Amino acid sequence: MPEVYDGGSAKDKDIAERKDMTEEINLVEADNKYADEIAAYRQEFLDCGDHMDGCGSLRKDENPYEYIENCKKRAAKDAPAEIGGHAQQFLCVRNADDHLLGMSQYRYDADPKFQIGYSVRPCDRGNGYAKWMLRQLLSWLGNQGKTETTIACEPSNLASEHVILSCGGKLVETCNYKGIDLKVWNISLT
Repeated sequence: MPEVYDGGSAKDKDIAERKDMTEEINLVEADNKYADEIAAYRQEFLDCGDHMDGCGSLRKDENPYEYIENCKKRAAKDAPAEIGGHAQQFLCVRNADDHLLGMSQYRYDADPKFQIGYSVRPCDRGNGYAKWMLRQLLSWLGNQGKTETTIACEPSNLASEHVILSCGGKLVETCNYKGIDLKVWNISLT
């Protein structure tokens, strides 16, 4: 689905005027062919001291092949809690060169507030990739038969809040989880 210009910034308008991002980028499952890109993605987050939301075990998995194996194991419905439980990990890659732009994850057995996570590589932010990834993930959930979902972000994460709002998020609560203040949003998938 093409980006729709909603009267935001000039940069948003430039993004909206691009052709459908699906021709440029794709969500794929973790695979060994992306090992170097995964390692570079991880290192960029570590260098920035940034969160790796939606990346599963990437922060602790220094070896990208071990990370990929963990993603494959977690895709099984009976994935044990010891490895993080049942989850589907997606990589957002640029079709032209397999450059890893972002990651998103759906965690089946997690608290509903924490079932969805996503991040965009720091050097690639501000290009509409987070919005595109979240829309794709929401479409995937709708195809799984879900009619709504929840998602949370910290109040200071204005970029994520903007993405959630642009995808139909409705604020349902604020809460504190393990000392972290959160805004919780509901998104209808119908």
